[in-house]
Amino acid sequence: MGARPMPRKDDDELRIAGPERRGGCRMRVMETALSADVLALLEASGLPTEDLRAGRPITFLAASLNGELLGCVGYESSRDVVLLRSLAIQPMSQGRGLGRQLVVELEQHAKAAGGRTVFLLTTTAAPFFEQLGYECVARDAAPGFIAASTQFSGLCPGSAQLMMRRL
Repeated sequence: MGARPMPRKDDDELRIAGPERRGGCRMRVMETALSADVLALLEASGLPTEDLRAGRPITFLAASLNGELLGCVGYESSRDVVLLRSLAIQPMSQGRGLGRQLVVELEQHAKAAGGRTVFLLTTTAAPFFEQLGYECVARDAAPGFIAASTQFSGLCPGSAQLMMRRL
């Protein structure tokens, strides 16, 4: 599947703060297949990619500006349960609200597809996700789909915090 624009109510461009020009720059958020650029960003960010090459049904949202990948987030779902995975932002684009915007886009996309609860595992970003309304939950409270995921069962260490947010 190639990149395709995300359906939006008004404009499919978002604004992120930045020094490029007063008021920020405009970027596009697209649904995309796992590409070499996305894979390279995930690997450079130290995120697990082993299971991505196995052709798992993971949806990626990618933010780009003038064709350059700024950040991405992936998710997989089963019915109303969504696993957010692989939020990665290029170093030059960090601190501008792009990660927050990508998570919001993922939540909107997942909700439109029937998602009701988003889960994630993190070893480093719990404070970021708490600011977005995610709560830490006990790992033994994970629904079956999450507990059976490769993220939960092996790719993320047992010390990774399980977090959730109801949509």
